[in-house]
Amino acid sequence: MSPTDTTTAEVEMSAMLSPKVDRRAKQLLEQRRLTVYQWTDRVLAWLMAIQWLAAVAAAYWISPQAWAGTTSQTHPHVWAAILLGGAISSFPILLAVFKPGSVISRHVIASGQMLMSALLIHLSGGRIETHFHVFGSLAILAFYRDAKVLMTASTVVALDHLLRGFYWPESAFGILEAGSWRWMEHSAWVVFEVTFLLFACRQNQNEMRQDSYQRALLESTNERIESEVIRRTLEIEQGRQQLEQSLLELERKNRELDEFTYVASHDLQEPIRKLVSFSKLLKQDIGTTLNENAEKDLNFIVDAAQRMRSLIHDLLALSRAGRSAMKHDPVALEDCVEMATEALSMRIRETGATIQCDPLPMVVGDSTLLTQLYQNLIGNALKFISTDRTPQIRLTAKRKDQMWELAVIDNGIGIKSEYSVRIFSPFQRLHNRAEYEGTGIGLAICRKSVERHDGEIWVESVYGEGSQFLFTIPVSLEVEKCHTEQTECAKTLSYC
Repeated sequence: MSPTDTTTAEVEMSAMLSPKVDRRAKQLLEQRRLTVYQWTDRVLAWLMAIQWLAAVAAAYWISPQAWAGTTSQTHPHVWAAILLGGAISSFPILLAVFKPGSVISRHVIASGQMLMSALLIHLSGGRIETHFHVFGSLAILAFYRDAKVLMTASTVVALDHLLRGFYWPESAFGILEAGSWRWMEHSAWVVFEVTFLLFACRQNQNEMRQDSYQRALLESTNERIESEVIRRTLEIEQGRQQLEQSLLELERKNRELDEFTYVASHDLQEPIRKLVSFSKLLKQDIGTTLNENAEKDLNFIVDAAQRMRSLIHDLLALSRAGRSAMKHDPVALEDCVEMATEALSMRIRETGATIQCDPLPMVVGDSTLLTQLYQNLIGNALKFISTDRTPQIRLTAKRKDQMWELAVIDNGIGIKSEYSVRIFSPFQRLHNRAEYEGTGIGLAICRKSVERHDGEIWVESVYGEGSQFLFTIPVSLEVEKCHTEQTECAKTLSYC
């Protein structure tokens, strides 16, 4: 079967695949066939060289006894083996060396191999045992997996037996007289073997074809997967770059917003301060000459100006919490609580509140932000309390893996669950000013302070019974060791 032959199975398989895969499959098949042809050419070239030497040996030792009885002597067949065997072997060997895998090489080699069988049969005097060399040669030629090579070899064998059986039967069959049917008998056995060899060649070709198409399909699948991986990787990289740009842009916008808030809050303090002061002076200057409605209006102005001053003050505090330089010093949280309660001492005495504080750890952070955090949380616990209760506040700390979980627990009015996230946003008030004063910025400041310490803050509350505000701060093992062992921090921590 030649490389250009196309079977029905190959046509059907080609129709199922894309043109690119079909072309690649045929290319792989041709490469596989060429490899088989070249390998078989080399094997048969070595075989023919060995057979040539064997023919010379047979001519020297066996041929005289086969043709001249028991007498062993140099026989003219020696020269025939050397010259004729050389002529038969040399051309196929040269083609195997210089044109391996070509069509002409394998057909010439097949013809030469069968002629070498004919020479060995002649040298043995037509002995039947030597005829098996023909069948062995056909089996070896089947390595080509090419039906046409077997047909060429079979034709050479049939012609050899026909011509020598007619003109020189003793050389082919070892008898002086051979009937016209004798060559057909030998040829029939050759046809019998070739039939099975052709079937084997066809099976091998089909297997090679299927392997080539499967390999081409696998290569195509791998290419698609690789291209998809490259495309996805590029998309992910582009997405990452876009995300980084968006984050940088968001960070820039946040800085601009913080700067604007700070500048606006700072610049508005002076006119608001004057508005409050002169409103009070105006009320004192006029005294009792105002009627009831005018006095009420003036009180509204003073109250609005004071609320505006409080709002600007809290905005300025929120801006500072987000833009001020972050310190990373060892901080004793108990000291922060002490400073916070001292700032709230008047309100604590007025409400009669009791504050219990569990042992609190040392952390690395900014003492100002942490003091403000505790001050806001304790202040809320003092403010959002029912009139029939005395505030009871407890401060706790427990370690969870590499984080400290700290809490401020109160017995206040509590928070509904649907507001547990909303309250940490600026200006989010759940009550009107007549009930509880404030600007709605305190918890937003708390969240920003905790986030700057790489922590989280949240609330767990039962409405009407109380709340616990929890926040986390990373554990500092070096600070803990320094604090526990009460050693000189300067020996181990540069910032102590």
